Amino acid sequence: MLLKARFTMTVDNLDLIVNQYQSLNGKVKFLTQPAFNSNSEIVGEQNEIMFFIGFVAGLGVHDLEHVNKA
Repeated sequence: MLLKARFTMTVDNLDLIVNQYQSLNGKVKFLTQPAFNSNSEIVGEQNEIMFFIGFVAGLGVHDLEHVNKA
């Protein structure tokens, strides 16, 4: 199952965090895209998105806004 998570950060900032995540966990297939206003979204497999959300929270970034099926 694919999940989509929306963050209240720019897609550039989201891409920086994805790069950090991938440097620790290897290449993971994620699609990042800008969303309305200056928000961004990331799409990926359910387990990877959940691990990514935990990684973001572990960095002390509290910008997660919404998660749903893609």
